[in-house]
Amino acid sequence: MPSFPYIRTSLPFSKTFLKFKNSPILKVGLLSTFQQIVKVEAYIDTGAQLCLFDSSYAKYLGIKDFKHVKSPEDKVLLSGVGGKAPANIAYCHDLKLVIFKDPKHLELKNVLQIIETKIGFLERSIAVAGILGVYGFLDRFSFKTNIPKGYFEIEPLFD
Repeated sequence: MPSFPYIRTSLPFSKTFLKFKNSPILKVGLLSTFQQIVKVEAYIDTGAQLCLFDSSYAKYLGIKDFKHVKSPEDKVLLSGVGGKAPANIAYCHDLKLVIFKDPKHLELKNVLQIIETKIGFLERSIAVAGILGVYGFLDRFSFKTNIPKGYFEIEPLFD
């Protein structure tokens, strides 16, 4: 079972006790149907329902217009701690989420799992490059924290 270190992040404009925190950030890949891959650091968010990424990554994956989706269901109005709906809008596309065994070796030969899923590209930027939510990530992996202290583990739920 691979373990990954928490990444120390800073929020310089926050109150003193919130300025620094250890965040569960995982380096992942987004793989297009054209075999284009973008490597992104994404925050594991157990409260997020979708895997969401900054819209700037869409063009690198060959998506000319990230707002052009196959179905009206692929346009998702988001709310949450960011505010009432629509705090943001996600435009979902069928892609592959690549989970690597080792964050220092981000090659396809070092893959733990490739997940075919919907990836949402956000209309407005947020504080992180990507978010790994329930659908497409946490529904496929168990997420254990502090094993050992300062690390987290992910383990595929299904073989």
